[in-house]
Amino acid sequence: MNPPPISDKPSTESSSAESAGKTSIVLVEDHAILRIGLRSMLIAQPDFSVVGEAGTCSEGLEVVRATRPNVVITDVDLPDRTGLTLIPDLKAFDNSIKVIVLTSQCTSDLVREALSAGASGYVLKGALPSELMQGIRTVMQGKKFLSAGVISSISL
Repeated sequence: MNPPPISDKPSTESSSAESAGKTSIVLVEDHAILRIGLRSMLIAQPDFSVVGEAGTCSEGLEVVRATRPNVVITDVDLPDRTGLTLIPDLKAFDNSIKVIVLTSQCTSDLVREALSAGASGYVLKGALPSELMQGIRTVMQGKKFLSAGVISSISL
């Protein structure tokens, strides 16, 4: 069986993730190389399925509407607007969607804004892959997740 082609274009995949008991994930990241790396890392996990990808907030919302994922992982800096402004739109569409902000930026104000907008998690791009995996599993349990780098560098 050949792996799916690697593309830097937004995508959606019809998936039986939920029926297979997997956590379905959409990635919203404008840097294709990071999106491809994230997808590869996530699909290597037996309990995760990447069902869509996008490079902008507007594409992300379209992909989410088409795929109805459990989790959306979004960057803060996106070409059309910030990922933080995407969060309320995602929650308005489906309040059960868990949103994890994955970014290199970490200020108390950004973290507060993300959590206030409805994010369930905040992970730094410098974190180990295992920390992102832990974050996804934690938010799927209905809990909040802040990566260790976030906790050590801010005061909420």
